[in-house]
Amino acid sequence: SFDPIHTGHLILAERALDFAGLDRVLFIPTAKPPHKTERALSPFEQRCRMVELAIEGNERFGLSLVEGGGDSSYTWQSVMRFAADGYGRDRLYLLVGSDSLAEMAGWRRPDVIFEHATIVAMRREGTGRGAPVPAGAAVIFIETCATSISSSAIRALVAEGRSIRYLVPSAVERYIRQQRLYAARAPEAP
Repeated sequence: SFDPIHTGHLILAERALDFAGLDRVLFIPTAKPPHKTERALSPFEQRCRMVELAIEGNERFGLSLVEGGGDSSYTWQSVMRFAADGYGRDRLYLLVGSDSLAEMAGWRRPDVIFEHATIVAMRREGTGRGAPVPAGAAVIFIETCATSISSSAIRALVAEGRSIRYLVPSAVERYIRQQRLYAARAPEAP
């Protein structure tokens, strides 16, 4: 959902470009992720703006609004949209963490994802490969050097008034501060 996008996302995308031989990486914020109902997300437009700020200057990174509708979006639907545009498994790669790969069996229509996309699974050194890969699926595992940066930890730091320098690109940090995203909410009066 990129709430917010952080340097870990950028590091992983750059590693995928290099190690999987990709031409371009598209960042796809989801307007309404079906698996993130436990908290309110920042508005879609603000999350897209943070992605734009973060990828500015890297011509091999782009923003896609394919999941920008108001309804819940599912990965299999996005994969099918790209497949309809002529991207086959030899040209369509889905970047996920190895933890997401391990959970994909529980996603909606994982068969469609595995049939139409090559999965690029990022794993940290020393971690396992996750769940077994279905027969016929194309999966590339890439070791990462990224640290354990998470969007939820960044939101918590902002709410506490702490520094997020180097966790997000400086333009994203400025935007978060200007828009007062993730700031602690004052308790409601009784």
